Amino acid sequence: MTTRIGIIGVGGFGVFCLEQYRKLPDVRVTAIADINAARLAQVAADYDIPVTTSDWRALATHSEVDVVYIATPPFLHAEQALAALQAGKHVFCDKPLALTTADADALLAASAQHGGRLGINFVMRYTRVYTLIHDLLRSGALGEPLYCSFLNAAGDLPAGHWFWDPALSGGIPIEHGVHFFDIFGAFFGPGVVRCAAVDRRADGAEDQWSIGVDYAKVHGQFYHGFVKASVLEHTWAVIECARGHLILQDWLPTRLDFDCLTDLDGVTAITKLVPEVHVEPAEGPVLAHGQTAAVTHQVQAAVVAGEKQVLYAQAVRDAMADFLAWTRDPAHTPRVTGRDARDAVAMAEAAVELAHRTG
Repeated sequence: MTTRIGIIGVGGFGVFCLEQYRKLPDVRVTAIADINAARLAQVAADYDIPVTTSDWRALATHSEVDVVYIATPPFLHAEQALAALQAGKHVFCDKPLALTTADADALLAASAQHGGRLGINFVMRYTRVYTLIHDLLRSGALGEPLYCSFLNAAGDLPAGHWFWDPALSGGIPIEHGVHFFDIFGAFFGPGVVRCAAVDRRADGAEDQWSIGVDYAKVHGQFYHGFVKASVLEHTWAVIECARGHLILQDWLPTRLDFDCLTDLDGVTAITKLVPEVHVEPAEGPVLAHGQTAAVTHQVQAAVVAGEKQVLYAQAVRDAMADFLAWTRDPAHTPRVTGRDARDAVAMAEAAVELAHRTG
């Protein structure tokens, strides 16, 4: 049975997703909506889309649409998703799900009431590197996770861009940070924001955020700054464990380096996940995080995932495919859900409230 997808918003990212969804089996993009008439007509012609409208409400209720994908600016997400859910549609939304936790809760309630699935385009959950980190941490081969640090030094944006208006974007933590609150929450469990600080430009734009998060046994520090010359923007993250560490590069990670001391069981677990590793004998036992551990080997690896745009395209396809499997089979357990999206918004909202209260 073919699933019919309607897309609200066919700007650059909406079209990128459209191209990926067309490659999925048993999927057809049947409708698009956009307020830019010229763009709407061009995309419809380029991709042979039968239904076009400048009114997103018409798409959200259209009989030729089973799944609504929302690729509009953040301030529109909650209203558009709610209308589609109330019309009995399944909704897959770009991040953030909403600008407030209250609106996200309303969407979850509408999903439960009307029976439509509610998903979020958290593409990083579907990348090779983040999946590998998840599995390495759960293998226990690196010992107990203790600390994580995430730095996103992103490209600057011009004054007056909608991104700088919290009423339109939610601000950096909500518009952008939800990705990373979600992925590290997937690693370590629910977190609590313990501190937050923000820097402002002369025009009031909040361009740098520093946020501390406590997980059950892991301390986390997040930095988001939209301040760099675009050609120099970069992202990295470090996860420190009792007997090892992991370092990843790029916000959609293209490379992972790790180094650890472990035993033979740990070597076996790692090589099942990463066949090409460097293994050397190591003398044990060692003292790590207040405990003595019997180790036999040091294991190092550099995992190069591939070219970013190729990885991005695959993650977009995999995220939608996982969501569609859930719409077709209620017993399917998706990797990420609207509940995860809501929890990420709650974390971001807590950081904003704390920073504004203390700063």
